Amino acid sequence: METILRVKQIEKIYGNKGSITRAIEDISFEVKKGEFVGIMGPSGSGKTTLLNLILGITDADEGQILYNGEDLTHTVM
Repeated sequence: METILRVKQIEKIYGNKGSITRAIEDISFEVKKGEFVGIMGPSGSGKTTLLNLILGITDADEGQILYNGEDLTHTVM
């Protein structure tokens, strides 16, 4: 089956030298055409940050996001 979304070793860090929060650390997964995916986790675990990275609302600090083979990693709106 064709992979439509590929997330590779995504990381997102908020803050500065004095106070750093790792919202996303080394997340990787693939979504095949026709699959349904759910994102679950406790409050503050990075679900919204992950979706914002995929949608291009936020820029990733590390890693790569590919949608239909197109690199979306550094295309913040």
